[in-house]
Amino acid sequence: MDVLRPVELTRIGEISIMQNARLIHKSDLNPIYSKENLRVQFEITGDLRGNITCYLCLDHHELTIAEKNYYFPLFIESMNILVGRQISLDDELNSYKMKLYPPKISMNPCEINTNLISQIQKYNLVLESVTFCVLVAYSLQAIN
Repeated sequence: MDVLRPVELTRIGEISIMQNARLIHKSDLNPIYSKENLRVQFEITGDLRGNITCYLCLDHHELTIAEKNYYFPLFIESMNILVGRQISLDDELNSYKMKLYPPKISMNPCEINTNLISQIQKYNLVLESVTFCVLVAYSLQAIN
């Protein structure tokens, strides 16, 4: 019988992602309610199951369609790097056999309330001179 248990990921302080882009981790996460978020979700199967959903909070940002089309691919690439680093640098996760699927992308804005999510991390994504709030929700369980 497989027994599932939650998995916690280590926190990354700051990542220089590419030229003019970096992620900065913010440790204090007061409850956040955000109405306009674009999201990307990574599914994981194998000894570790679940998903990682990353939200790009666009509240208080007046962006044109062209700007969204410019920033969203940078956000997706940043989240690919973050998720890869989280998995590869976490000592506990190194012992699991897992498959990370390509991200599922949604350009339809959604709402998010951090009071309703158990494992979440907040980052600031700095793209050139614009800073966005990024919320990363982890729903991962290991099979014992």
